[in-house]
Amino acid sequence: MADISAEKAKLRRVRTSFDRAVARFVVSRAAVEQAFEQLVILLKGDVPVVSALETCAGLSKGDLALALCETADLVRGGMPLAKAMRRSMPWVGDIFIGLVEVGESNGSLPQMFTYAAGIMQQRRKIRSQVVRAMTYPALVVLMGLGVGYYVSTVAIPQIISVMGNPEGLPPITRSLLTTSDWLKANGAWVLAGPLIAVALYMALRRIPSVGTRLDHATLYTPIFGKVGRFSANALFNRTMSMLVASGISVVDALSLVGGTLSNLWYRREMSQVRTRVMAGRMLSDAMAETSLRKLTPLTPALVKVGENSGNMDEGLGYAGDFYEEALEKRLDLLGKLVEPALIVVVGGMVAYVYIAFFMGMAAMNAAAR
Repeated sequence: MADISAEKAKLRRVRTSFDRAVARFVVSRAAVEQAFEQLVILLKGDVPVVSALETCAGLSKGDLALALCETADLVRGGMPLAKAMRRSMPWVGDIFIGLVEVGESNGSLPQMFTYAAGIMQQRRKIRSQVVRAMTYPALVVLMGLGVGYYVSTVAIPQIISVMGNPEGLPPITRSLLTTSDWLKANGAWVLAGPLIAVALYMALRRIPSVGTRLDHATLYTPIFGKVGRFSANALFNRTMSMLVASGISVVDALSLVGGTLSNLWYRREMSQVRTRVMAGRMLSDAMAETSLRKLTPLTPALVKVGENSGNMDEGLGYAGDFYEEALEKRLDLLGKLVEPALIVVVGGMVAYVYIAFFMGMAAMNAAAR
């Protein structure tokens, strides 16, 4: 009993502004998704909201547990659930708090939490697919660069010490020695170059006009551009489908989805679509009048059919299915293309070093006779 009381006391401690700021970075999306799924089960079992939140707090850890407990206290004090979540756990995201707000207004909280958990699961699935596809090539490239740097700056200089006069060596061996000298002088910049490029890109993205153009350019880069387009299209269509099905208006759904898209170009186009819809245009027509008709060409046609039949969420869902399948195929193709390309590049580096070394040794032996 003492242990239980101590645990409850820990969850009841006053959260500081620092706690709330740090929670954004330490609470994982998977933990929030699990908490929402638990809330669905509890609410469907007619457990009161406050008790459901406290139960989930007891099942959660760290900052998420504290946030859920604080939310329960605010709701117990008479504050609406959505407002309490916006105050104690705003890092959950406007899109999910918006669903909770709709659930409170029409009495469908379990269903809204189900939609929220479904959107989280879909986003996590798409992101994990992209990360898995990119991790292997990145690791191979890093290992290749590391081995090449070690061979050029450590192994080759030791080889030079036993080769004697470089002038009598074959051209390929001399070129290897020249490369080694260049890497010894500029190796730090070669290794730091990718990090500097990423830092510069992130800094430029903070400038709205520049960041929008950069993100637009990434959508058309060879090989990887379609991965970005398909993943954004899948997220947009699937999320819009669930929001519209939950009863959220198209204008509010566009606002919520636009704020969650990572690509700044998509955000800008989504804002233009929302402006046109607010002016009285149909969603399909508004999308056809922006660059989204090129980025997600299938969606306007399916949305138009849904608008005519009164099932817009189904049209968006079909588009989401299509782009998710297209993303999986693209990632599979990317893996099949990148792996042999990396093998050729890394193998070529190793072959170049070995051939240059053995030809140099052969020239030394011939000169010694």
